[in-house]
Amino acid sequence: MSASPDPYAQGEQGPARARGQAPSRGSAPPPGAPGAPDPRYANADLLPADSGEFRWHWWDFAAVWVCVSWSLAHLMLSGMPGQDRFSWQQTLLICGIAQLLVLLPSFLVEHAGDRYGVPFAVFARSAFGIRGAALPAMLRFASACVWFGFQADLAVQGLLLLAAGDDSSDFGGFVGPAFLVFVGLQLWIITKGPNGLRVFANLAAPVLILGLLVTYLRVYAYPEGPMLPAPERPIGWGADFWTAAAPALASATALFAAVGLTVPDLVHLGGARRRAERTGSGPRPGVAGLLALVMTGTLLYTMALVSGSGYESGSGPLVRHALGDMPGGTLLAAVMLLVATLCTNLGMNLVSAAYDLSSTVPSLLRFRGAAVVAALVGSAVVWQTRDTGDYPVLEWADTVEGFFGTVSGILVAEYWVVRRTRLRPAELYRRGGPYWYAGGWNWRAVVAFLAGGVLAVGGAGEDPPLPFLAPLDAYGWLVGLIVSGGLYTALTLRARATAATAAPAGG
Repeated sequence: MSASPDPYAQGEQGPARARGQAPSRGSAPPPGAPGAPDPRYANADLLPADSGEFRWHWWDFAAVWVCVSWSLAHLMLSGMPGQDRFSWQQTLLICGIAQLLVLLPSFLVEHAGDRYGVPFAVFARSAFGIRGAALPAMLRFASACVWFGFQADLAVQGLLLLAAGDDSSDFGGFVGPAFLVFVGLQLWIITKGPNGLRVFANLAAPVLILGLLVTYLRVYAYPEGPMLPAPERPIGWGADFWTAAAPALASATALFAAVGLTVPDLVHLGGARRRAERTGSGPRPGVAGLLALVMTGTLLYTMALVSGSGYESGSGPLVRHALGDMPGGTLLAAVMLLVATLCTNLGMNLVSAAYDLSSTVPSLLRFRGAAVVAALVGSAVVWQTRDTGDYPVLEWADTVEGFFGTVSGILVAEYWVVRRTRLRPAELYRRGGPYWYAGGWNWRAVVAFLAGGVLAVGGAGEDPPLPFLAPLDAYGWLVGLIVSGGLYTALTLRARATAATAAPAGG
């Protein structure tokens, strides 16, 4: 029986320009040809391809991110510890650092998808193995389903405003139909593929921006508080600030963590680096700066809206409160909630979940079928939480953030340190190649994942399984990133050195 190729051998595919061709999506050999993808590990939606739905531009990303930012900003600000003591400048600083911590590794991972045109779950095979990539993929799938339920709950509020207006006593009979309408809209859009998301986002973003502008003007004309928050007990910029900022930063990072691992699937649709390598021109500026700018602006806007409208947590949708008794305010608030939650759920949850599930069972489910399954699972999650009356989104984010950090650390180390940004895309779809490792699993990645994960989340919760790790809980994402990334690098480079030393004797 022939042995698998050395998984740490040099010679992975570098930039297409140096090889005379682009790593084009759609250049896979036909079935049955030498090197053709194994149908057990590939389907048409997972293969690299240069079709129109994968030619996203900066305005397509901006459209999705406008909706995502609006959905995330209020959740982040309302759940941030010490919010009543921070000035708006301090809050922006904390959230900006959280963005940097999460999005920088995310875009380092995204580089592989942008260059080689593969989804996140396929790229993860380079580190975890062809089969082992199911570990981070299904972790992300589970997270996407939980967040789907949370976004569905917000969308239902919008539909209820349309159906029953502001009379909350009439809401009860509309909850079930409203939820079914929301899920139906999601499935109608996502079953058109990534292009369906792009078209919807380009329609939704202008509507949301116009609504946000009208809402701001309404609050500005009829303020019930200062237009930017001025805390009654300001904390200042001394040592007390940095002490209070640490848990606030940890909370913001936890919420960003789930978004950070979905960005690569969104950005890989653009293919800016593939086009640049094909034409010989330099790549266009990445979208990292654009995403950070939009998110920061949305956070500032949300703080102004909360402060200027006198909004108190738990008093219903912020935008409905801010519009007050303005004629048509209920309708506008409902439309804004719907377009924002639909776009966010599609871009950040269903797209990533569909790729994750399809990559895990590619012979059974393609992108559209996997998206339907993800929506059904997410629906079951939200209905279960409605029955119990408990929806622990923030607790979930705080727990799994450490595992997201471990995955980011391993993939950054794999792509930038071990592989030096060079991959063999065709080998990601078949057994027996350099990414097959041992039975399709890379034990080094699994060990690094578990080691970092235990340290990151072992002390999480009110009754942690490992109480002595409780001091690390607030910084789980960063702990997972550093520990898993460092351990994976050490184990892999040691294996490479051992293989290089043994090569002459084997020859």
